[in-house]
Amino acid sequence: MMKRKFLLSVTALALCAALLAGCGGSSSSTASSAQSTAPASSADAGSGARTAENGTVDLDAIVSQLLETNPISNQFEIAAMNIEYDFGLAAEDVTAYKGVRSNDNGDAGLVLVIQPAAGKSEAICEQLQTYKQDQVAFYGNYAEFGQAQSNVENAVISGRDNLVVMVIASNESTGDISGAVDSVMDQYAQ
Repeated sequence: MMKRKFLLSVTALALCAALLAGCGGSSSSTASSAQSTAPASSADAGSGARTAENGTVDLDAIVSQLLETNPISNQFEIAAMNIEYDFGLAAEDVTAYKGVRSNDNGDAGLVLVIQPAAGKSEAICEQLQTYKQDQVAFYGNYAEFGQAQSNVENAVISGRDNLVVMVIASNESTGDISGAVDSVMDQYAQ
C-alpha cells in the first residue's frame, strides 16, 4: 500500500512538472510572437487590417509583390523563433514581420519584410547583414550549393524608418530583385 501511494505521488509530481514546463517562457517573447504573427492571420489578410489607421504598412501585400519577382519553391513561413534564433533579431526591435523562405536544400530563396520598432531600422539592417555573411559561409562549405551561395552574396537588404526588407533570390528567380525591392520601398516606406 505504501509503495502504491509513493508511485502515485511521484506520478502526480511528474505531471505537475510537465504542466509547469509547458506554461513557461518569457513574457516578452510571447508578446512579440502574438504581435508578429498578427499580420499573417487569415482574418487580417482579407480585411486589410494593416492600414494607415494604426500607422503600419501592409506586410502581406509587400511579401506578395516581392514573390511575384522572386518566386520561392517549397515555401516555409518564417516564424517568431526564426526571427530571434535564425536571424538574431531582438524581439523588442521587431513590431511586425512577414516572410517566407525556401525549404529546398541548396535554395537560399528568401523574402522577409519587417516593421521595426522606433529607431531600430539600422540595427535590424546590420543584423541581417550578419545573417547574410553567415549564410554565405554556410553555403561556401558545399560545392553543390554554389548557386545558393551566389544568391546569398547578392542579397538585397534595404531599410527605412518604418520598413526593412531582405530578399535573397531563389534558384528559380529570373527577375530584377533590386528593382522589386526599390519599388516596394518607394511605395510603402517612409
